[in-house]
Amino acid sequence: MPRVSVIIPVYNGASTVAGAIESVLAQTFTDFEIIAIDNGSIDSSREVLARFAGRVKILEEPKRGPSAARNTGVRASSGEYLAFLDADDWWLPAMLERTVQTLDCDPDCGLVYTDLALADSTGREQMAALAGASHAPTVGEMLERLWPILPSGVVMRRSVFELAGGFPEDLIAFEDVYLWLRAREYGNFHHLAEPLAVWRFALFPEPLKPGGGQEEAGAIFERMVRERYGVSAHHHVLARRRAPRSILGYIGLHALRDGDRTLARRAFARAIRFDPLRIKNYLRFARTLLPDAVARALSGRSRAAR
Repeated sequence: MPRVSVIIPVYNGASTVAGAIESVLAQTFTDFEIIAIDNGSIDSSREVLARFAGRVKILEEPKRGPSAARNTGVRASSGEYLAFLDADDWWLPAMLERTVQTLDCDPDCGLVYTDLALADSTGREQMAALAGASHAPTVGEMLERLWPILPSGVVMRRSVFELAGGFPEDLIAFEDVYLWLRAREYGNFHHLAEPLAVWRFALFPEPLKPGGGQEEAGAIFERMVRERYGVSAHHHVLARRRAPRSILGYIGLHALRDGDRTLARRAFARAIRFDPLRIKNYLRFARTLLPDAVARALSGRSRAAR
């Protein structure tokens, strides 16, 4: 029986899933199985997955969303630990070695999560690490704000996953946030403050995924949190809604520092579409019209894309 089951849900991931799988196969820790679940793709994802037959267990099911796909993969797996990798993300070679070591050293730890580097939709890395936190959260802290825990940076105990009920299948967004809340009830968390995975921002410069469904999922998530914990999760929904704006702001500032005013202008213009009332977006866009030296100097003074 493998120590780790790596679960990869795939929906129209033909252009990225091979890179995700290859990053698992390149791990320094090798006692794992890979289970990829094609979730009703209508592109050539199945053909790409077929290239890994024999090294990857490939499942197929109708499109039911990432939660259902991940749960299907878990049911077909046998590892003591569960690792989740989205089909458009990838891992650094030490991801499993470092997380498994952490879980092995603390039997009370139910979940380990790492920092993640940021890449745009083309796979070009933009940021060394997404904003993390200095410590792993309590349930109370997770209810106060949206915590930076993303599926591709998580390895957890199967026993905790099962106690927490798995990913809620009626959510197409916030399903990870709700599972982490439930999981924290059954064990502590450890945070590894190093970017061991790369998270792809799939909305820019060209979208890889269709949008939609966020508002409905947010309402369901708010109801679920209120019913279980008796508090409002509206601030989580607002934070998730603002996240693309902040990421686009960072990409734009990064592009300005590199002298790519065209990319910076596109990023700031997209940020304005996400939040047309935020003055800072317009000021940043205007900065792309300044001479290169002035624009780079001004962008270098910005410490974060808030």
